[in-house]
Amino acid sequence: MILLDDDDQQGSSKLRPTPVPTLRLPERVAGRASLTLPDYETSQLEAQHIVSPSLHSVIFKKPSFPNRFDTRFWRVTFFALAIYVFLSIVVGIPIIVTRIAAHRPRPPPNLQALFLDDSDQVAGPLPVGGIMMAEATVCDAWDSVDVGTSQFTATVRHTLTPQGLFSFRSNATDEVVPRPGGGHNLTVDINDDASATQAVLVVTLTTSSALLREQTHMCFAPSGDFRGLSIYIPQGLTPTDMLAFDIRLLFPQSSQLITVSSLITYLPMFHQSFGYLSPAVRFQSISIMGAGVNIICDALQADKIGVKSSFASISGSFNVTQSLTLDNIGGSIYSNVTLNNDPSLGLPTYLVLDTGNSDIVTDVLLVAPKNARSPQYYGQVQTFNGTLAVNIAHEAATPPAVINLQVNNNQAKSTICLDSKYSGIYDLRTKLQTVTVRHPPATNPSGVVRTLDTDSNSTAYKRGWVGYGARPAYWNPMTNGQVLVSSSLSPILLELGA
Repeated sequence: MILLDDDDQQGSSKLRPTPVPTLRLPERVAGRASLTLPDYETSQLEAQHIVSPSLHSVIFKKPSFPNRFDTRFWRVTFFALAIYVFLSIVVGIPIIVTRIAAHRPRPPPNLQALFLDDSDQVAGPLPVGGIMMAEATVCDAWDSVDVGTSQFTATVRHTLTPQGLFSFRSNATDEVVPRPGGGHNLTVDINDDASATQAVLVVTLTTSSALLREQTHMCFAPSGDFRGLSIYIPQGLTPTDMLAFDIRLLFPQSSQLITVSSLITYLPMFHQSFGYLSPAVRFQSISIMGAGVNIICDALQADKIGVKSSFASISGSFNVTQSLTLDNIGGSIYSNVTLNNDPSLGLPTYLVLDTGNSDIVTDVLLVAPKNARSPQYYGQVQTFNGTLAVNIAHEAATPPAVINLQVNNNQAKSTICLDSKYSGIYDLRTKLQTVTVRHPPATNPSGVVRTLDTDSNSTAYKRGWVGYGARPAYWNPMTNGQVLVSSSLSPILLELGA
């Protein structure tokens, strides 16, 4: 047993004194966090957790935008797409269709549309039972009736707008033997009365008896497909009977061009006279049919004109853009023709002259714009046992045209004259007579001399080419013309003008 000293017993609870000051922590206060430091292991674990956090404790999140931005974005995208589709339809489809149509070959032109249709019922004879047709609303209505000692006269007057259709028809057929009764007349001209603003139609009927006048009918249609007159002449007239119609259609004087859709007549045994209507009045189409009595046309202008007659002459001046047909039987044809070719149509202008046992004499003037490229003209002229003379010339400003001409004759001389602008083939043949070609020297505006290249040069047959410069290796109908003339018992003369 160890016994301590008293001093040791008193200082056993005390540490030895130290030379440095003693730091004492303040007393712990309620509510204050403890400042006691963790042990070593705990501090190491906390340090590792801060520096290298567990991968499982890290979560990457995609940044999100407000919902309002998402709605606006998709709405703008939708509207932009809708506008794009709309513009593609509105702009793109027409362009595609236009390009497809441009590469598609055009249908062949309807050449028959250039001529008058023979099946047109308005240009035929009036049926006996059709005199009271529905459109002929006014029949046998006369303004005045004059009863004389030897003849009876009735007169009526109508006014019509100058545009539209004018038709004059009768029940007579195209018989060529003059009928008893007297002479009928149709006159179409310009009104001498300058104050008139409408077309005036005046009809006068003269008969040798009241009974004959009652048997004759006249109906007037103010509108429709038969606008104009329809007349019925009774059959069985005796040589002592007298019946005559005098019909006058007068267009007003006007400073502006009057355009009429159609003028149609079917009036056998009528003397038909058409005054100087051109250039004041222009028609889209004219169809004139007669028989036994002359048809005279001082000046007519239309897109297409057709005149048919028999055993009487056809004469006048005609100006057309599409076609002119003068068709006769046993009657002569004397005409001055102006053929206006419209390049915008892309079609030729046609001339047809046909008769038999009579003469054909015509002067043809070719007219086309100065910048037109090879305007085309087709002509067919034929007769037998009648003199045939055709003279074709270009207007001064008209460029050289492509002329395709066929001429047929048998027992009379045929003379064809072409001016110096003609270029193309000529083929002339006869059987028992001679063929002559006259070609005086000529030069074109560029100073090139015209040449004549002969293929065949016999007495009854001549063929060759005439033009400026070198002859083409192949004949092109779009740029070179041709003249074909044939006859049997008569001479042929081709004159190539200087």
